[in-house]
Amino acid sequence: VVGVAREVAALTAQKFRLPSTAMLTEGASVGDRVNIRINDPDLCNRYSATLIEDVKIGPSPAWLQRRLNLVDQRSISNIVDITNYIMFELGQPLHAFDYDKLVERAEGRLPTIIVRRALPGEHMVTLDGQDRELDPEMLMIADTAGSIAIGGIMGGLDTEVTEGTKRILLEAANFYFINNRRTAQVLKL
Repeated sequence: VVGVAREVAALTAQKFRLPSTAMLTEGASVGDRVNIRINDPDLCNRYSATLIEDVKIGPSPAWLQRRLNLVDQRSISNIVDITNYIMFELGQPLHAFDYDKLVERAEGRLPTIIVRRALPGEHMVTLDGQDRELDPEMLMIADTAGSIAIGGIMGGLDTEVTEGTKRILLEAANFYFINNRRTAQVLKL
C-alpha cells in the first residue's frame, strides 16, 4: 500500500507521508532473551527480533478484520492479523513466535534463532498443518531443536501463537526475494 501511495503522490504532485514506524521499548534488551545466528547471509542479510510480553490473544478489531478481508486475507487473531496487516501496508514480512514455546524447545535455556538453509531430507509441519518436505536451497528459521519457519513464507506449527500465548518473539528480516519466490513455487504456497 505504501508503494502504491508513493507512486500516486508522484503522479499527482502530492506530498507523500510515510506512516510512523516508531516503537516504544522498555525493559531488558531482547539480546538478553534470545540469541540470533545467521548462517546463510546470502539468503538473509538481516534478522531482527523483539520480545513483546503480557499479550492477550483474541479477535482483531472490526476495522482490521475488514481491511484484511479486502485483500483476501482471513482474520486469525489480533497478533497474527497485525503482522499480516503490516506486511500488506509496508511490504515487510513479520512473524510472531510463541516465545515460551521457544524456551521450552531450548529446555529452559536461552533460545537461539538460527537462520540457515534446510538440511537434506528435512521436514517441517507448517501452520496450515501440512508436513513439508524441504530442500537445501530453502531458507529456514530454526532453533537448536529444529526448524520453526520457512523464511519469509510460513511459520511452523510447533511455535504457533495460540490463545494461551503470553509472550511473542516478533521477527522482521530481509530475505533474498528470489529464493523466497522459488521456495514458494516449489512448496505451492
